[in-house]
Amino acid sequence: MCVDNSPRCPICASENLRVFLDGEELELTPERIGSSRALLSYGRILRCNDCTFGFRQFRPSDEQLASLYAKADASVYEQEMAGRRWSAEKNAGIVLRHRAVPGRILDVGCASGTFLQVMLEHGWNGDGVEPSTVQFAIASKVLTDRCGLHHCSLQEAKLEGRFDVLSLWDVLEHVADPLGFLEQCKELLTRGGLIVLNVPDLDSVQARLLGRRWPLLLAEHLNYFNRDSLRQCAARAGLDWVATGRRPVAFSSGYILYRLSQHRFPLAATLRTLVGTLALANIRIPIWMGERYAVLQRP
Repeated sequence: MCVDNSPRCPICASENLRVFLDGEELELTPERIGSSRALLSYGRILRCNDCTFGFRQFRPSDEQLASLYAKADASVYEQEMAGRRWSAEKNAGIVLRHRAVPGRILDVGCASGTFLQVMLEHGWNGDGVEPSTVQFAIASKVLTDRCGLHHCSLQEAKLEGRFDVLSLWDVLEHVADPLGFLEQCKELLTRGGLIVLNVPDLDSVQARLLGRRWPLLLAEHLNYFNRDSLRQCAARAGLDWVATGRRPVAFSSGYILYRLSQHRFPLAATLRTLVGTLALANIRIPIWMGERYAVLQRP
């Protein structure tokens, strides 16, 4: 694994950086990423003093990332489908508030197709892009022939035409070049088309209160925004800022306690055993993780 010893900010190219969190740098492997991860290691996180963007110093290439996500275990992710359906409906609500008339959508990182399925139910059509082999196979079964699916990264996808909306749910924090990625997304939009996305917010109440135990500090998260740095990234990519906010996601009580026990929260492991014994592990709980969503528009 190679760590860049002369880093620049991926958003503004500044060298005016500071170490924000100095975690252990471990090699990224399929077993260390995704919901089924067995080990936490978020690495060294730098923060730009000029634009406030936070980023992991180790930056794997797009090819390395695509290989990792293709092989990652998705079993824990798929066990949370009830909560993910609830979350997908919340995400769909954000899209529909800003684009009520159905059109063509591209869901980047579509996972097993839940959000696309919700949008199809609202009369939309479109495509999905997903590098994970397991999740692409599930999405293909769920969506059958109702939309185009591409088993690859966005950079590798052969897409036809333009889209009215691009959705990037839990995506921009994973890419090696977030500015270049947004620029590519913009070129796939119709004039006036929208990008809807969410990202971990380093200045959220959750991030500041939990510090190193914030559950969004993950090995595969290369980028950490706040409102200002996300707005600057959008502007540099040639996108207009439309709206921002926060929305909850839902997980089972068992999964929440599993993640908290990984972060060594006091009593989390004991409570996880207890809710399992009492058959309460599948109770769905909406939570705010410290994420920020944004709606961007191509002029």
